[in-house]
Amino acid sequence: MTAKDIAIVIPARNEAKRIRACLTALAGQLPQRVRVVLVVNNTSDATEAIARQTAPQLGLDLEVLTCELTAGQGVGTARRMGCAQALAAMPALRYLLSTDADCVVAEDWIARNLAHLTCADAVCGKIVPIEAEAKLLNGMDRLLLTQEGTYRQLVQAFYARHGGCPDILGTHGEAAGASLALTRAAYLAAGGFEPMICGEDRRIIRTLRQTGHVVRHADDVQVRASCRLTGRAIGGMSDALKQRMARRDYLIDDCLPPAAWLIQHAQTGTLGPWPPQVPPESRVNVRDLAWNIRLLEGAVRSEEEVGPMRVRADVEASMLPSHNRAGETERGLQSGLTCEQAAHV
Repeated sequence: MTAKDIAIVIPARNEAKRIRACLTALAGQLPQRVRVVLVVNNTSDATEAIARQTAPQLGLDLEVLTCELTAGQGVGTARRMGCAQALAAMPALRYLLSTDADCVVAEDWIARNLAHLTCADAVCGKIVPIEAEAKLLNGMDRLLLTQEGTYRQLVQAFYARHGGCPDILGTHGEAAGASLALTRAAYLAAGGFEPMICGEDRRIIRTLRQTGHVVRHADDVQVRASCRLTGRAIGGMSDALKQRMARRDYLIDDCLPPAAWLIQHAQTGTLGPWPPQVPPESRVNVRDLAWNIRLLEGAVRSEEEVGPMRVRADVEASMLPSHNRAGETERGLQSGLTCEQAAHV
């Protein structure tokens, strides 16, 4: 048992090359209050040994859990296990923070999270690439990346106006497990992280918003993430990067619904909490981004000119771009971008 009140939960799988940098970034950040819970899962390298050797050198209070996750489990399971251990072993626990083992938090990461948690129940930090690895992204199609960035801004602004979450306007808007912070009460109220392969981060934020909790998307809370192309989590960041390096036919982030869907649900008041999750059959193919951008921009212009949303939402099949039809959508699903990936791109 410990009187410390901040737990930092870090899932790790075969991270011998990166765990030292991850832990080093945390060193010196409120050590008198912090315990790090490292969940080493399905690992065959020296991750655990290096972490145990490094922690005392840095003055870190480190607890290591080791486990073997099954095929139906993943990073959500590991995060949940780490949080459960912190709740059980830290009776004074007030705050649960999460990052990833291939990430490097900013030197003021903990302090800035705590500052926001004085008036919020959860804080979603901003994820940026590790500078030295950013060149790995040079092979991506810059036009497609720019279009997705444009569409993300449009969707976020539309949601801020019609989805009852004006707080996301002008922020990064993401909810990535690489930088999440929650009060103990909020974590328990949401039922904790879902034990799932991926998507547990956005799931818990959606749940908190649904139940009236205050969520901050803080641009001043920053974490640098790896740009490696060989990852650890199924459907993780590296999968997204590889798809974008090799293909021009993939599905964009599943928190970016089709424009017609957004317009229809705005009219009926059924957008739901941010961030949304688009069902597989409705995901947007990257080749259809330009069309969706035009439609959503047109809807916004029309609303500004004529008042509340009056844009026709029941877009007929003949109006849809050809790539949205069944065959193309099915092919796009094979290279889909999942909820956790786009946070790092």
